[in-house]
Amino acid sequence: MTRGFRFDWLGALALAGASSFAVAQAPSTDWADVEGRIQYAYYTDDARALNGMLTSLKPKPSEGEESAPVADLPVRSYFRALAQYRLAQVLVATKKGQAKDAIDECQDEIDTAVKALPKVPLGLDETDENRRQRAESYALATACTLAGREMSSIPFVGGGRIGSRIDEAVKLEPKNPRVRLVEALAAFDRAGKEALEKAAALKKLRAVTQMFELARAGASTIPEWGAAEAYAFLGRALYDERDVVGAREALERALLIAPDYSFARRLMAQITR
Repeated sequence: MTRGFRFDWLGALALAGASSFAVAQAPSTDWADVEGRIQYAYYTDDARALNGMLTSLKPKPSEGEESAPVADLPVRSYFRALAQYRLAQVLVATKKGQAKDAIDECQDEIDTAVKALPKVPLGLDETDENRRQRAESYALATACTLAGREMSSIPFVGGGRIGSRIDEAVKLEPKNPRVRLVEALAAFDRAGKEALEKAAALKKLRAVTQMFELARAGASTIPEWGAAEAYAFLGRALYDERDVVGAREALERALLIAPDYSFARRLMAQITR
């Protein structure tokens, strides 16, 4: 548990919409299903299922080939990173060492995903699809880094790799609600006990929930996580500000989006007991 108001990075994340990757996927790969299975395993605290997903997502060579194809490596590595992040969240309470290992693996997978994106020749602009995927990867990497710092009780003071990655993600995809969610949570982490900074971060988080509502009203995309945890974090923030009614409403919305969301259920139980 953190001191004062710091978000529990190891107790949240769920499904809901926003801008998508363009995915170079094999015909047999349903990435929406992959994401859904990772999310459900996290909701239900199922470490075994998450390990199973990690095994199933290992790149496999086709028949007659010595190495695995790389066409889908960026998105495959992204979802392996997401699975490692969820695994860390599930394990942190009982197997902290393994949780830390999962965070390290999350970062390695993100590095692989980013390096596998097509190189942009000098003087040309990156495609919209690659830009989205790079932004998604940087946002997830920042979430993993924040979780790792929390496990080690190292405060986030801004700057460095963590700050540069989320700042770059915002530049790449300023209207991406997942990117803005991680930006808002990093702002809370930086704020500590500073009232004005906390108020500014809370304002950002409220705006993020509205971004997710707009995204959810549109077409389904990949990836889609973010809306439920945005509301859960908002509930946590409001509860810390002693706004019990607002906190309950936010958590109810989180559970409407993701009924099996154990983190939101625990917060709701804490508020209503």
